[in-house]
Amino acid sequence: MKSQTSLLNKTLLSHFSGTVFWLTIVFMALNIIALPVSIWIVTFDRELYPDYTIPENLLFQMSAGQIIIGMIFSAFLAMFLLNYLNDEASSDFMHSLPVKRTATLIHVLITGVTAIVVPLVITAVILLAEHMIFIPEITVTDIGKWFVYAVFTHIVIFSIAIFAGFLVNGIFLHLQLIILIMFLPLAVWSLTFAAATALYDGISSSFMEQSELVLTATFPYVAVNQLYEGINILHSLIWAVAAVAAILLAFAVYKFRRNEYVTLNFNFNWLKEILTAVTTVAGMLAIGTAVSIFIPVSAVSSIIGFGVGAVVAYLIVEMFFQKSAKIQFSWKSIVCTLIVIILFWIMFITGWTKYVNDVPAAAEVDSVYISSDYSYYTGETLDEYFKEGYLFNGDKRVIDSAVTAHQAAVEDKSFPTIYTDEETGHLEIQYKMKDGTEMIRTFQTLASDSESLKLVNQLHQNKYDMNSDFLANVKQHPDMTELWLLNDTILADVKLIDDYQAHADELLKYDPAIVNNTGRIEVNAGYKNNYESGYSSIYNKAVLEQIAASELTVEEMMYVDQSSTMYTAELSDEEMNTFINDYKKLTIDELADEYKLQNLSEDEKTEMIEQVNNLEFAPEGNKLLIYSYPEYETPEEEYPGGSAEFDFSILAIQ
Repeated sequence: MKSQTSLLNKTLLSHFSGTVFWLTIVFMALNIIALPVSIWIVTFDRELYPDYTIPENLLFQMSAGQIIIGMIFSAFLAMFLLNYLNDEASSDFMHSLPVKRTATLIHVLITGVTAIVVPLVITAVILLAEHMIFIPEITVTDIGKWFVYAVFTHIVIFSIAIFAGFLVNGIFLHLQLIILIMFLPLAVWSLTFAAATALYDGISSSFMEQSELVLTATFPYVAVNQLYEGINILHSLIWAVAAVAAILLAFAVYKFRRNEYVTLNFNFNWLKEILTAVTTVAGMLAIGTAVSIFIPVSAVSSIIGFGVGAVVAYLIVEMFFQKSAKIQFSWKSIVCTLIVIILFWIMFITGWTKYVNDVPAAAEVDSVYISSDYSYYTGETLDEYFKEGYLFNGDKRVIDSAVTAHQAAVEDKSFPTIYTDEETGHLEIQYKMKDGTEMIRTFQTLASDSESLKLVNQLHQNKYDMNSDFLANVKQHPDMTELWLLNDTILADVKLIDDYQAHADELLKYDPAIVNNTGRIEVNAGYKNNYESGYSSIYNKAVLEQIAASELTVEEMMYVDQSSTMYTAELSDEEMNTFINDYKKLTIDELADEYKLQNLSEDEKTEMIEQVNNLEFAPEGNKLLIYSYPEYETPEEEYPGGSAEFDFSILAIQ
């Protein structure tokens, strides 16, 4: 005859299993759709795409959706399993049973882990069947790795959600708290960064490189990101320890939890005050930043926006936390929130003011990248796909000029979200310091004729900017699958890289103003799991040979034809740099008047196109062809166009 304890244990397991049975069925169905079915669809008709090759890590790439579904399921699983704590009658009944609280929680955990593991096992079995029948590329090892990783990610979320359930009373509050635990640090930092960008000029444009710590503290991001970038053992261990700690804390909190507190929203009032204050700060930043961006009138409007945002955010947070639109105000909560807001703004203003005004000493800089163009590269891609020195210059003269330009930019910058009709320039500065750290600053409010931008333009007047040449610096990477030139019109062999680099030094013989600003062609490199692009020179012998071997004409590659507007200019050496600077500032009509450009007739256009198709370029000379895209129309007087640089390109011709 079974003991009473055994019967109670069986009854508890049956009760909790019944509570989440249909939720588990839904999870299993979504699992099967998200992974086995999706993979089957992707690989179903191979004859339709005979050249398609299945990536080595297809299973991990395809499992992002399943992992996200599983994490959401794990959170809801914990919410439903602990929902008995939110009802006074249910809580009293459960705790009146002759079962210790620790035993009850153990039954909850067993039920939850089973509900997670069983659907994953079934999914793994289906994947094994697919492997044996028609997708041999998905190995048994890959399936095993996926299974272990999926169980790990789901149980981490489940553990944290279980702990959160003992801090509040109410399934809706439980959901709110799970979301706050998972995403509040990332939300606060993202909004702080956005607010700083709206209030200060000179902040790095690279959010990801400034957010590594807070992203690591956001488990859903870590869980999905590791599918693509590989498992980070350290990060996984940290989160495993966090999951164990959450379960241990859940046991501790449950042991001392009082049933009479079930009518309260939060079991710990101090937790509510802290969450209210921090969440209010996040809401304040969101509303204030939106006002600063969409109503760019003055600094006063931004201050009002943040003030109104704080009030509105506080009211909304209280309504959510009190589960009622009829708020009961607490002076303690209001004072706590005000103190946190004041402390936040003190740290915000002090920290970001120091950040944007910080200029390194030239002696501390190892190399620098400084440009008035936008940079789309990360440190990881530079190290992986390019030779050391790509974009970055270690020449002492360049470093000194960059630091001087940086100091001038700090002095010339203005409030970024106040609209003016003045034309502004972009300045990107990235330092690699001798101590191994990096420093990135981006300026958006500098006048186009500011001292800092003039210094940047002067940096490339002495010689060809080899550091920014894509083909001169890209590596022969084993993962490179394709190499495209000239707006993806020429598919080049990867050996072009070696040929280009062999002839790269020839570009140093020409006028820097010509080779740095004319004949720039787009180059795109495709990799197995990545894509990189940049600019190189059409005047390189290897590129000219590649173009000559193509079946396409140059006019097709460079988007120029009889309908294009064309000018020619013959300039002295002294005029060349000034012309290039004006080309970036003046409209085409102003440029034509200033330098007496010759507007080509239809017959002259025909001759010029033939000359271009014959690759009759002359970077060693002083004659330039300035041409527009096809069907270019001159802007009307009341709607003047931008600078000539936007609509016209330049080639050095014979």
